[in-house]
Amino acid sequence: MPYEPHPIGTREKLRVTFDDVAQLYDRMRPSYPAAVFDDVIAISAVDASSLGCSSRVLEIGCGTGHATQQMAARGLSIDCIELGENMAAIARQRLAGFPRVTIEVADFDTWATNTQYDLVYSATAYHWLNPATRERRIAAMLKPHCWLAMWRNRHIRNGSSDDFVDEARTVYLEEAPELTKDRAHLPRPDEVVEAEREVLSLELFEEPTCRVYYWSRAYTAAEYVQVLDTHSDHRLLPAGRRARLFERLAHLIDSRHGGLVTKDYATILQLFRRRS
Repeated sequence: MPYEPHPIGTREKLRVTFDDVAQLYDRMRPSYPAAVFDDVIAISAVDASSLGCSSRVLEIGCGTGHATQQMAARGLSIDCIELGENMAAIARQRLAGFPRVTIEVADFDTWATNTQYDLVYSATAYHWLNPATRERRIAAMLKPHCWLAMWRNRHIRNGSSDDFVDEARTVYLEEAPELTKDRAHLPRPDEVVEAEREVLSLELFEEPTCRVYYWSRAYTAAEYVQVLDTHSDHRLLPAGRRARLFERLAHLIDSRHGGLVTKDYATILQLFRRRS
């Protein structure tokens, strides 16, 4: 989904919040289904052999390296760009056993390279790039007929804890009304692709190939609010209001849902092939 102005902060403010909670982000943010990585490699046809890998791969926004580790384990050589120094430090620790992975702390919006890549991918980071320049910058870094892949997890309404979602929205309306827009309508499985669809220039890229992967994960009250504490819009709430919001959500989970809620997720993968 293209970045839209957020009532709690600008794109520039929101996208740097993760580095302040890098350890928590690494511990609490879920990764992605294994099939995502297998499909990216199969569709893009990058060389993932364990010896003498010839394909050049770029990851934009590697974070703490969750997706990077999965791609590196499949034999890829990867150049990673990460905005946050703390996030990059954790990624380097995680990827220490993969000598063909490099991690550079840089802002992709201004980063420059002469390398042309066989695959550029971004996991839950493309929407933070400058929408005015990202398409052409990425296209310039891709070889003709090679691929841009992007994917992200999206909380959806699929039956597991829909009653909790509705009850939680009341808490948000009272404690953090500026955050209710994103929670007003969680997409259902048949709506999520359209909700997350990226429209790229047909001058630069062919029509996308899309895949969706559905899964779920259970959270205790403490885990649930810890995940929220890694979200950029929650990080920018005043500390007192954020604490009250989390306290009430945790109480809701413990008092009305037996101390456990299950979030339904969809991981939406979109691949765009660069034109010649």
